[in-house]
Amino acid sequence: MTMTGNRSRARRGWKRLAALFGALALGSSAVSAQEAPAHWMAYAASVGGQLQQRLQQAHDPQAQRVLEWLQAHPDTPMPLPVSLWIAADGRISKLEFDSLGDARVDADLRATLQAAPLQAAPPADMRQPLRLGLALTP
Repeated sequence: MTMTGNRSRARRGWKRLAALFGALALGSSAVSAQEAPAHWMAYAASVGGQLQQRLQQAHDPQAQRVLEWLQAHPDTPMPLPVSLWIAADGRISKLEFDSLGDARVDADLRATLQAAPLQAAPPADMRQPLRLGLALTP
């Protein structure tokens, strides 16, 4: 397949991330999505969208390696729980997730998600970590 075909296929794959950030819990005492204040939910949705865009970057070799690995391992349990600690400047200061079983893919996923600060800092009253569920629908 050509490089253009791979990029197109990769974009389609990531666009199917319908439930990319489905499961939401906030802080050490989990708050269900139904119980979370609306401004927390709006922030979580914004963060989810930004991280999804990072994973869709066809020009980012790290994001592409993660996608290719996930496509080659369709039995990978999803959603992948991801815990984010977000600093006042919007930087993801800490990121935790269960290993995918490949150190390079884990490093690529971490680098992709932490590539740049988020567009906004979390609400001052929002509990951390922000827990999101990452899912790839083949």
